[in-house]
Amino acid sequence: MEILKHVVMDHFAHRNNWLTNIEVRVKLFYIGIALILNISSHDIIIPLVFFATSLIVLKTINISFVNLGLRMIMPLSFGVFIMLIMGLHKGETVVLSGTFMGYELALKKEGLLIGLLMFTKVVGGVMLLLLLSFTTTISKICMAARWMKIPETLIEVLSFVYRYLFLLIEETETMMSSQRSRLGYATWFKTIKSFGNLGGLLLIRSIIRAENAHTAMVSRGYDGGRILTIQLAPLVRGDYAMLLSSGILLAFLSYLGFFCF
Repeated sequence: MEILKHVVMDHFAHRNNWLTNIEVRVKLFYIGIALILNISSHDIIIPLVFFATSLIVLKTINISFVNLGLRMIMPLSFGVFIMLIMGLHKGETVVLSGTFMGYELALKKEGLLIGLLMFTKVVGGVMLLLLLSFTTTISKICMAARWMKIPETLIEVLSFVYRYLFLLIEETETMMSSQRSRLGYATWFKTIKSFGNLGGLLLIRSIIRAENAHTAMVSRGYDGGRILTIQLAPLVRGDYAMLLSSGILLAFLSYLGFFCF
C-alpha cells in the first residue's frame, strides 16, 4: 500500500515553483485542448510531442522518473496490451509468428501500426494529465470548475471522492496489517482469499462510512452545494500572455499534425 499511497499523494502540487504558480484556468485550457489534439491525431508525432514536452517540463521542477514511472505502469500496460491485440487481429502482412499453448499467433504490420498510434495516444494523454496533477491541487481544479459553471453536484462529488480516498487507503492499510499478522498472505491460496475478503469488507465499510457522513452533514443543515467558499481572482496581464502563448503553441501543433504529416 505504500506504493499506492505515494502515487495518490498530491504534495507535489503544494510546492512553490513556476508551474504551480501558473493560473489554473490557463493550465486547464492548455491541457484540455492538448487532450483533444492528442485524441484526434492521425499520426504518432503529436502524441509523442506532448509526451516529450510534458516530461521535460516536469523534470524542470525535479519530478523524478520513479514518481512518473509509478503512475505510468498501469497506462503503459494497457497500451502494450492494446497494441498486441490490434497486431493479432488486424492487417495481413505478418511480421512475427509463433505458437503459444497450441495456438498459432501472428503479429501483423497494419495492426501493430494502429496499435502503436493508440499506444502513443495513451502515453501522451496520461503524461498531460500527470502534468496537471503534479502542479495543481484539487481545490484549485474545483474552483476553476465552478468558474466554468460546471454543475455544483459534480464539483461536490469530486471533492468528496478525493477527500475520502485517503481514508479508504488508511482503512485498507489497517485491514491488510491485521490480515498479515494472522498469516493471511503466507500462501498463494491464502493471499487470494485475503484479497477477496479485503475487497468485500472495504465495500461494506465504505457504504457505512458514507451513510454516517451523510447523516452527520444533514443533521448540521447541509442540503447540497456550497462546497467552495473561495473565488478565483481575476486573470491578470501575465495570465493572458500565458494563455495566448499556449494557444499559439497548440495552434502550431495542430497545423503540423493535420497538414504536415
